[in-house]
Amino acid sequence: MNVLKKHWLLLVIIIVGVLLRFYNNTTISLWHDEAFSALYIKYPWAEMMHRIGLDVHPPLYYIALRFWHYIFGDSLLALRSFSVVTGAAIIPIAYAFVKRAFHNHRAALFVALLTAISPFQLEYVTEVRMYTFGALLAVLAAYFLVRSLQTEQEYIESFDQKIPNLPERKTFRNKIILFYILFALFTSAMMYTHYYLFFTAAALGLYGLLYHVFKHKKVLRNYRYLIGSFIVIGLLYVPWLKTFAYQFSQVSQSFWIPKMDKWSIPTTVWEMFLGFNIDINNSTTQIYVLLALLFTIFFLIRFLQRTQEKAKWLVVLTLVAPFAGAILFALLGKLRGQDSSVFLVRYFLFASVFYTIAIGVWLAEFKHRTFAALLLTIYAIANLAAFHQYWKGLDTENRQGMAAASAYLNRQVEPDDKLYVGSSFEFFNLKYYNRAPVAPLLYSGGNRDIKNLPHFAGTAILTNDDLLPDFSEATTTNDTVWLLWTNGFGGSQPEVPTNWEQVDEKGFAEVRPYVGTWIIVTKYVVK
Repeated sequence: MNVLKKHWLLLVIIIVGVLLRFYNNTTISLWHDEAFSALYIKYPWAEMMHRIGLDVHPPLYYIALRFWHYIFGDSLLALRSFSVVTGAAIIPIAYAFVKRAFHNHRAALFVALLTAISPFQLEYVTEVRMYTFGALLAVLAAYFLVRSLQTEQEYIESFDQKIPNLPERKTFRNKIILFYILFALFTSAMMYTHYYLFFTAAALGLYGLLYHVFKHKKVLRNYRYLIGSFIVIGLLYVPWLKTFAYQFSQVSQSFWIPKMDKWSIPTTVWEMFLGFNIDINNSTTQIYVLLALLFTIFFLIRFLQRTQEKAKWLVVLTLVAPFAGAILFALLGKLRGQDSSVFLVRYFLFASVFYTIAIGVWLAEFKHRTFAALLLTIYAIANLAAFHQYWKGLDTENRQGMAAASAYLNRQVEPDDKLYVGSSFEFFNLKYYNRAPVAPLLYSGGNRDIKNLPHFAGTAILTNDDLLPDFSEATTTNDTVWLLWTNGFGGSQPEVPTNWEQVDEKGFAEVRPYVGTWIIVTKYVVK
């Protein structure tokens, strides 16, 4: 009861955050990326791990999601609830991190509130993907690194003061070891969740080293626990190194991420600050984006100037490291004569948590508390307005996409009909929704072996039996054929044989990968 009385405001913030994360959560159809998550967990364990290794992501998220679905099932609400829960869990963990790292209860509440209503973070709880899970692990790793360093410092200071309390020192040592183990475990878990979190792990490790250099100089014995945690992290990752090397080579051979341009970083900063999807070709939007970038640079400088706690550098490093890593990767690609990039806005959800921490602590440390509260209120209202505008712009009631298309097919397709898909980017989400008496086949344009397809076509969960190399070979006179295709992902309607007569066509507006995507179902009769 005392805990509730003491933390009632935090509890209210968490409840608000949970409600916002469940709002309209299943009105957006499950799309291509999510379909991988939903389908992986259906395979036997050994096959699931094998197929994950054929893809481009580490396995931990899928393992966690599999255990989640054992309890809650594999409905869209059940699967996305995992993202809701992990996304909402960031709120109290960010609160605990700020309270521990900056010793400021007010700042911790500010951060909790801004985390709860952040439009950028709210967007990704509507995906059955690893983004909120990875962000949660990143904050937990940062929290236990701070606990490790603080407890270690207290232990060292007790020696300096020659306090002869051996049982207390033993307790200190046990705490230090425990916190460093937890730091190592959560950092390793990050690296097993998404490769972009390598940048966050590097930032945490660098901060730990710099902290020791400034605090302990050349007293190497004081580095032993930190170095030990690095060794544990390295050893825990050894079993995955072979698979990582394979996945890296696979991505290098057929890259799908668009190259960075001059707007990549500014638009990402804008999304972390306030916005959702934006039209950067609009001159007014460009002004907003640049102002957000300038404001971000300003408040980060002021955050570093005003804040006395050393953890401010941890926050800035974990925020900046993913941007620096993406720029370095792009520069190395340029040196090889390539336009390869690892920059996707959604990958910066991991950094956005630390962006929110920085802005919350900065606001809380204003001398004039009334002015700080006013700024926080204005920013919170702007966040909620952006959230409302986002859902209004999506118009999910009229854009039901694959959910509506598959429901239509489930009603219309007969057991003797043919069901074909013209794009691999819609094949797997149709498989998730499909309840028709016919299994869909993917038109492969002459390819009979998945080895001839790029990995981003979904070869990790494709088989040769899923492929339809030739329309004519697979149909005979009087067959009814249903062809599902999309204008998304640069797609278009496949060319069909001349003896296929179109008898019907329906379009279903979709939200992902972007508003403006259509899924088209065309019905033919073979003459």
